[in-house]
Amino acid sequence: MPRLRPFRPADLTAILERTVSGLPGTIGVYVTDLMSGRSAGLNPTAEFYAASTIKVPIAMAVLRLVDQGRLSLDQTIAYQPEDYQAGTGVLQATIRPGDRVSVRRLLELMITVSDNIARNMLERFIGSGTIRNYMLSLGVAPAYDPLETPVTPAGMTQVLIALDSGRSGLSRDSTRMLLRWMEEAAFRQRIPRYLPESVVAATKIGSRDDEFHDVGLVYAPDRSFAISVFTKGLSQSQAEEVIGRIAEAVYWYEDSLTRPA
Repeated sequence: MPRLRPFRPADLTAILERTVSGLPGTIGVYVTDLMSGRSAGLNPTAEFYAASTIKVPIAMAVLRLVDQGRLSLDQTIAYQPEDYQAGTGVLQATIRPGDRVSVRRLLELMITVSDNIARNMLERFIGSGTIRNYMLSLGVAPAYDPLETPVTPAGMTQVLIALDSGRSGLSRDSTRMLLRWMEEAAFRQRIPRYLPESVVAATKIGSRDDEFHDVGLVYAPDRSFAISVFTKGLSQSQAEEVIGRIAEAVYWYEDSLTRPA
């Protein structure tokens, strides 16, 4: 049996450095090869505003309660005016005070169309402390703050690895459901941008002001990886292009490892 090439963090780091060379702002990347568990990155512990990438661990915290029997996917939550938030989503156009929406539907909207009202309703219902404690249980630092939501590329990749590996505490059904929603996400201009059609990318973007991010699990036929890319100080078009190029570069590096050394 031919010996495959090993994942070498220094090699991938050099590729990442070339990919972002000459760009302004700050770019943080953390990649973990799911076969070897080895990682590489740029500015992996730099703090960024999570924006909507935080909706992944929020969904995981909600689904953990469901799997524990403390919450039902069919349970409904009443909308309150304090839940309103403009921006991404669809509930802004139709929901009225007192309207009730199921936990399942809120989760789906929060992930697939990044619905801000859905996020706020779920967070109010389970409490920010529940989300904070759940993220701490995954070993993610800094601690969750619902107003600032600081995250690092390395910390968010830990969330993704927990989801993929089963260390999230979620049942297999809950894990599959969340990954399916991430695969069906409406916003595909970043990590999936230059990936081959044979690749399955379960992703979640985040954006605020001059910060544009994407995090996800990329499943290729022969080699898969978790990736978090956070940017600050770039235009949206610059950020989306470089995030796409970073994911593309990681994919082809991973692909090269499947060939005999």
